[in-house]
Amino acid sequence: MTERPFPMSKTLRVLWFVPPPVALVAQASKDATSVHLISRRNASSDEQFEALASNQADAVVTAMDNVMDWNLREGPQDFRVIAQLERTTPLTLVGQRGRTSLEDLRAATILVDAPRNGFIVALRAMLAEADIGPEAYALESVGGVKERHDAIVSGRGDATLLGPPFDAMAIETGLNRIATVQERYPAFPGQGLVVSAAALVRLRPTLSAWLRSLESARQSMEKAPEAARQALAMAGFSAPVVSAMLGATPASVFPDRAGIELLIEQRRRAGLFGAATTYEALVESSLLAPYRQTGDRFNDD
Repeated sequence: MTERPFPMSKTLRVLWFVPPPVALVAQASKDATSVHLISRRNASSDEQFEALASNQADAVVTAMDNVMDWNLREGPQDFRVIAQLERTTPLTLVGQRGRTSLEDLRAATILVDAPRNGFIVALRAMLAEADIGPEAYALESVGGVKERHDAIVSGRGDATLLGPPFDAMAIETGLNRIATVQERYPAFPGQGLVVSAAALVRLRPTLSAWLRSLESARQSMEKAPEAARQALAMAGFSAPVVSAMLGATPASVFPDRAGIELLIEQRRRAGLFGAATTYEALVESSLLAPYRQTGDRFNDD
């Protein structure tokens, strides 16, 4: 995302499915941090885990539920959420023709990134509340949001969860909008910034610098939404998608307690391991210490 080189201590390697709006706005800002961001899109949450565990990436932007599963896998088992970069991640359950309700997902094949972690946990909780147990449907792993969009549009599977802009694109092809996660769970949180404990120690100044840039961008998205709209449009997003992105601007970069506790409860409701945890065990907020809370705002001391 940057052109000129910086010392290695100022380099940060980040993976994400789609660039978070605050990162795009930060990059477009004249006050952007001097951190040299090496970013690329990843195809799945498993790819993110492998990159973090093998030190091929320093941080990932991902569904915060992933941390609960990743810390059970063989590997570092020390991943933490250090910031929240979206208020929520809009998620639409899209189905093939003839699939119009949750009840229609009995005997369905649902396309997922991973069957035990990420956004699918919210859908598994929704299905459990509708008395549709895991034995009543099949989960097929195909990858991240772009991969799931391409698969469902090509006729593979019966339903999947998609976020902007892929949800609207799928519906435009004639697929059905079944439900949204936000309709069922208004407190559902957006993606977080996740690192390992080792990376937190090794890259603390660099991570702190980038978080300052992201927080500055977040505030500018509130104060000057038109400038943020232009920056996102310049990144190639359509007007409706830009509006959705601005609507998902987080109230702060602090991970939302109510949202994370909802994720823990959804995992418990879905009968998945990893739910025996707490907000404090998942979140490492020490990098946010320079900010002072004033209502829903955080400002530099």
